[in-house]
Parts: sequence; structure tokens; C-alpha cells
Amino acid sequence: MHKVQSYEQIQEFIVRIRSLSSGFVTNFYWDEKRHPYWIGSGTFFFIEGEGCILLLHQNISFYNLYYIATSFESVSSQVNMLPVDSDIIVDIVCRGDGIKERNAFHDMDFIDYCHLYRMSHVGQMAQEDWWEDANVKYASPKDITIIRKVFQDEFDPLCEQLPSDKEIQDFIERNQLFIIKENGNLCGFLISEQDGVTWYLRYWYTSPDYRNRGIGAKLLKTSLIHSIDSKRQIFWVISENENAIKRYEHYGFKRENMNDFVMIKKKTN
Repeated sequence: MHKVQSYEQIQEFIVRIRSLSSGFVTNFYWDEKRHPYWIGSGTFFFIEGEGCILLLHQNISFYNLYYIATSFESVSSQVNMLPVDSDIIVDIVCRGDGIKERNAFHDMDFIDYCHLYRMSHVGQMAQEDWWEDANVKYASPKDITIIRKVFQDEFDPLCEQLPSDKEIQDFIERNQLFIIKENGNLCGFLISEQDGVTWYLRYWYTSPDYRNRGIGAKLLKTSLIHSIDSKRQIFWVISENENAIKRYEHYGFKRENMNDFVMIKKKTN
């Protein structure tokens, strides 16, 4: 494996595969806020093969797999040559059931792990009778440790793409991380971003000890008030998280026909 050096290098990969005029499949979409961290930290790698380039992001105990290729057959030939010394995770993001893509990875010995789908709301969401709660604050760098621990203890790293400490720090510096604390204890936090007129909910958490006290509502409303000019609000939710889905539907979010099928190839013993 070789380390990815730059955004321009990935663009060269895409141009090279497209120039073969033999088809094009990919699950990699450049994120200007996240992927430069991977490159800078030396945890983003590539492997070149015939009609296929694999991208691998190294986590503590697993790799995230991305592909830029002419076909799933060319992806398969490369994946089957990978040394499976860690679990490998692949996200199939698609409209509909993604059965073709999923079957292709089943043939590569991947199994289904988790299903997420996208929910959205169109139009201004913040209401005139909403107000910023005084208990909601911007997080500070001293909160990174406790927030990191919540991510480690309460979130699933295999399907929720958890942020690094550097990403958490940047969320804080950009005033995108709201937090509520009581007597020094973390009650909840919310991380969101706005790109143009679209508001993205990244992470939303309420401590079990503080549920049913309106903590989540205070965080959500404050974030949306700060993005009052947003015209579309979107996020991804785990399909089995029925309690969260009911909460989102209460605020007017609706399911889209956009799915993320997370699959895993277990390491060999």
C-alpha cells in the first residue's frame, strides 16, 4: 500500500479510470473537511490494479474501503488480494436497495452489518416561537476529552464514522459543536454544519442520565436558530433506531430513498 499524497492525486485516479472507457463505479466522494485529515495523518492509502484503485482509511481496529474502478469485477480482483489482518468496512451508498452492489460484495465475502437511510426536511425549520436556551453553550477545547469518551462508549465506529480529536477541535473552532452541562456533567451535545442553504446534522447525543428533560430539543433548536437561513436539513439515521426516527419525524423530517448499506469483511485468524 502507498500513502495518498493529495486531493490532486485522487483526481488523477478518477481521470485515469474514466479514460479507460470501460465503465465507472465508485463509493468515494471527496470531503474537503475530513479527507485532508486522513492524508495529513498518514492513515489514507491506495492500491492500484487493473481497472481499479482501492483507497483504504486505517482506523484503530479496521479499515474503511473505497473504490474507484471500471466494474465490480475489477474491484473484486483487488479486494481478494488484500491481506485481511484487520476487519474491512465498505459503505454502499445508493438510491434503492443497492442489490447489485451488495451482491457483488457478498461474493467478496463481505456480510451485511448495518443499514442507514437519509432523512430530510425542506424549508425553513426554525420557528418564530423558538428561542436559544441559555443552558446551550459552544463547546470549548477542554470539552474534547469528555466528548471523545462519549464517542468511544456510545457510538458504533463501524457505521457512524466517528470524528478524530482534530475534527472535534475544528468543529469547536468553527462554533459547530453545541453542548449542555450541569454541575460539570455532560448532558448532551450536537454537531452540525451548514453548506450554502443546506444544514447537516452530524451527531446528536443526550446522556442517558438526562433524557426526557428536553436536552435534545434545546440543542436542536439552538443549532437551527443559528442556521435560520437554511432551506434544507438532512442527516443519516440507523434504520433500527426506532426511537430516534420517531423523534425526527416529530420535527417534520421524512425518509428519502437514499441508503447506506454498511458491510464488513472479517479479518482472518
